Formats: sequence, structure tokens, C-alpha cells
Amino acid sequence: MDRSTLRRLGRALLLGAAIIASTSALAAVMPIHGAGVQVAEATVAQGSKDDKKAKPQEESNDEDHILNGQVLDIDTLKDPPELVVGSVDGLTTVRVLKTDEIVRNGVHLGDYIQANGEKVSEVLFEATQLSVSERYSDPGTTSSNDNKSKKKN
Repeated sequence: MDRSTLRRLGRALLLGAAIIASTSALAAVMPIHGAGVQVAEATVAQGSKDDKKAKPQEESNDEDHILNGQVLDIDTLKDPPELVVGSVDGLTTVRVLKTDEIVRNGVHLGDYIQANGEKVSEVLFEATQLSVSERYSDPGTTSSNDNKSKKKN
């Protein structure tokens, strides 16, 4: 082979290497169309604790610390005393950690209570404070609207 052929071959190889290098660099920078891969950029804005977005988290925390329901059973002989409360989640046993809390609040069967404390599981709640939201009134008691109290003519 003579020199001119070698030069042409060398130039062709050099040109091919330059084309491959430039297309590889360009392919890394340019997105591939039709590949179905899309990248979205997002940022997170920091807000104050008083933000309305923080309220759902606070409400979910309240579910773990507040229980509302109707008293279905009272067992003051256990230590600590226990209540069985029916709520939207079903029956829950409430351990009353302050032993005088049931008597102090005058909790009776059928009363609707709010217990503050901590949810241990779906069926167990440990209460440190009780309050009666609504008292149970027996429908069998006489009232001013009772038909029995009216005189028969």
C-alpha cells in the first residue's frame, strides 16, 4: 500500500471515530423520542405549622388519642377498670388508667363518652381522661309527653 492510501484510510478511521464520539455525546444530552420515558421536575414548598395541609395529619393523630363511643359494659372490679365502648370502628375495650375517672364523671351504661389517651390496637384503648358527651335516658321512664299520664275521658 502506498502512502496516499494509508492516509485516506487513517483519515476515514479518524473521521469515523469523531462521528461516533460526537453522536454518543449528543445522545446523552438529547432525549430519545418515542421511548415513553418522561421526567417531571417538582419542588416542595415549606409552609408553617398552621398550614391547612397539616390538618389531615393532625386529625389522623387525634384518631390515635381520642375515642368516642357508647358505653356498653363497665367492669370496675378489674385493675385498671375497663369499659367496653361501641364506636364506628366496632367494640373497643377501654382501660381507664386513672381508677376514679369512671366514678368522678358518673359514667353509666349507655352514656356516650369521649376518652382521651392512646390507642394500643384496634380493640384496645388506654384512657387517661374520660368525659360524658351525652347521658343515656331510658325510654321507659315517664315524661311529660307520655300517653299514660294523660287522663282518659
